[in-house]
Amino acid sequence: MNSTYLKTMHNFRIATHNDIETIANLHALSWQNSYRGMLTDDYLDNHVLADRIQVWTQKINEPPAHQIILLKEIDNSVVGFVCAYGSSTDNFGTFIDNLHVLPSFKGKGIGRDLMKEVSNWSLQHFNQPKLYLKVLEDNHAARFFYEKVGGVKQADFSEIMPGGKSVNVCRYVWQKFKS
Repeated sequence: MNSTYLKTMHNFRIATHNDIETIANLHALSWQNSYRGMLTDDYLDNHVLADRIQVWTQKINEPPAHQIILLKEIDNSVVGFVCAYGSSTDNFGTFIDNLHVLPSFKGKGIGRDLMKEVSNWSLQHFNQPKLYLKVLEDNHAARFFYEKVGGVKQADFSEIMPGGKSVNVCRYVWQKFKS
C-alpha cells in the first residue's frame, strides 16, 4: 500500500494484526443480526465468532498483494470495515468481499463511505472503475442499500455458506461507484 493513498484517507485506516478480534467480532455480530433464518441458528449462536477469527487471522496475516482491509473509526472505535480485492482484469472489476457496519451505525453513510474508499483505491491502484459484490438474496436490507447506492443486480446463483447451508446469492455490480 503506498503512502499517497494513506494520506488521502479520512477517519479510515488499514487493518493490522491488532484488529483481528475487533473485525471478527463486528463480522460475527453483523451476521447474527442480518443472517438469522438464512444461516443455521447453531452456526450463528455457537460457531460464527471462532470461524470469523480464523478467517480474519488468515486474511490479515497472509494477505494477497491485491487485498485491502479498511476500517472506519468514529471516536477511536471501529464502526465498520470493508475487505476488497483489486483487479484490473476481472470482468466485474474489484471484488468487495466483505462490507459490515455495526448495527447501531447503519443508515449513517458509513457503508457508502467505505465503498467510496474502495472505489478510490481501485481506481488509483488498478485503474479499475468497476466494483462488484455478492449478497444473500434474502438479505433485503443490504440489497436495498446496494440498489440505493447505484448497484445493479447482475446474476443469481447458490453458494454454500459457512455452517454448511446452501443459500441463494445475488451479484451486484457498479460500472463506476458514484455515491
